[in-house]
Amino acid sequence: MGLLPSIIVKRGEVIGIGKVKIPRTRDFDHEIQMLSFLVIKEPSGSFISTCIHLRIDGYGGTIREAQGDMVENISYFLAKNFESLSVEDAWDNLRDLFKTDEWSNELWDAYHEVQIQLSTQGRPTDNVEHLQQRLESLAERVRELESREARELEGEISALGENLIVDYTPVEKAA
Repeated sequence: MGLLPSIIVKRGEVIGIGKVKIPRTRDFDHEIQMLSFLVIKEPSGSFISTCIHLRIDGYGGTIREAQGDMVENISYFLAKNFESLSVEDAWDNLRDLFKTDEWSNELWDAYHEVQIQLSTQGRPTDNVEHLQQRLESLAERVRELESREARELEGEISALGENLIVDYTPVEKAA
């Protein structure tokens, strides 16, 4: 099997793809579908985790840091989007962000190329059983967090961030 050919985008080398699920909570009661993201290794050696749907990045010295930062930024954006706009305008804003342009087309093309490359090696990226277990675990964790006092919840999204990543497939490692 071996390593997959490099996929290069303007910001660096794509080293993995994944999906993130932002859960409904008492404070954020909106259903957001799973969001796709890429992890990019910059020429400097740092990492960018970028949500293609919402055009939101996370940065870090490690993949986990970049993913955690991305999840925090997504959560913050979604909360502010629905707090500052009417519900209808907030959904329209998301609808506009989901539309493709030159920037997102480059990332979607890279995402799909990773999917094809992994498929040629028989490596799945959509393990439904694993995904269901992660979503159930996430739902349980959210219920636990919601049962705490509101003051204890501040900052929890960053601690929860890693658990919100429901799927991540690195490019360079064989199954």
